Amino acid sequence: MRYKCPLCGSALTEQHYHDVVKVQARKEKVQKSELEKIKRAAATAKAEAAAEKKRRREIGARAKRDVKAARTEAAERERKKNAIRFKRMQARNRKLQEEMKMLKKHTSPQEIGLADEGMLVRRLRKEFPEDRIEHAGKGGDVLQHVRLNGADAGCIVYECKHTDRIAAEHVIQTCNAKKTRQASYAILVTTGSRKGFSGLDQDSGIFVVAQAGVLTLARICRDSLIAMAKQRLDAAAKEAAAKRLMNYVTSPICRTPLEEAIAQTVRAHKALLKEIRQHVGDWRLRHQIYQTISYDVSHIQTNIERVLQGKQPILLEKPALVPLALPAN
Repeated sequence: MRYKCPLCGSALTEQHYHDVVKVQARKEKVQKSELEKIKRAAATAKAEAAAEKKRRREIGARAKRDVKAARTEAAERERKKNAIRFKRMQARNRKLQEEMKMLKKHTSPQEIGLADEGMLVRRLRKEFPEDRIEHAGKGGDVLQHVRLNGADAGCIVYECKHTDRIAAEHVIQTCNAKKTRQASYAILVTTGSRKGFSGLDQDSGIFVVAQAGVLTLARICRDSLIAMAKQRLDAAAKEAAAKRLMNYVTSPICRTPLEEAIAQTVRAHKALLKEIRQHVGDWRLRHQIYQTISYDVSHIQTNIERVLQGKQPILLEKPALVPLALPAN
């Protein structure tokens, strides 16, 4: 049997042929093993590339999410800041509007008067020193416990509202205070107005009064409580008497002179403020004149001394005037 070389086709002996075949088989096996390694390496590299690509996509997506979240957070912070600025601006606008209204009325925050709880408490204590006046906290009710011979004769509750309008909720709040405090009378002291209101009215069992008339109304209510206590009326009789008084006080017979008194009080207050401003202006002008005269006399005396000493007189300069210091009270 003749054997040919599987590589070049030349004639070979049987032993040589088998050796060549074995060598070739080993080479093919090695090549096949190397090829498998290359394939595995390529597959690994492909998988790693895909994983890297996926990781980069995830990083990119996470970065986008972080950027979006950061932008959302920044926008929310800016929104909150703008909201705070807007609220502050609204508050400033409201304050400016109130001040403009006060200027139109020739009043100021210091002239709010008896629509302020603290001021009302001080005036009630001054007007009725024998009674027990309580202030139930900041912005709370003002209570006047009317006293007769050391005993309670009844209670008057006050609600103070410094607003432009007389709101229904203010009336309801005063009614609730009357029930809660078990008061014989409840008075809503207001700076506001509404249709048909000219300084005194009754609504849902309470008085509504302008601040200029509250002390007069308080004295009327107090006198009625004293009279009822002297007559030793029971609760039902007291309630009926209080209702009759309210109807009388808010009737045209009584309300007209009271409203006139309220209007006159307001006019007198404005006139007083005008007079005070005029006096203060005159005092300041007089104070400046006195200072100028004193400065001029002092300057003349100084120049006389300089001339007697053989020196040149100095020129008169503008004096530094000191503002007039008015007493606090």
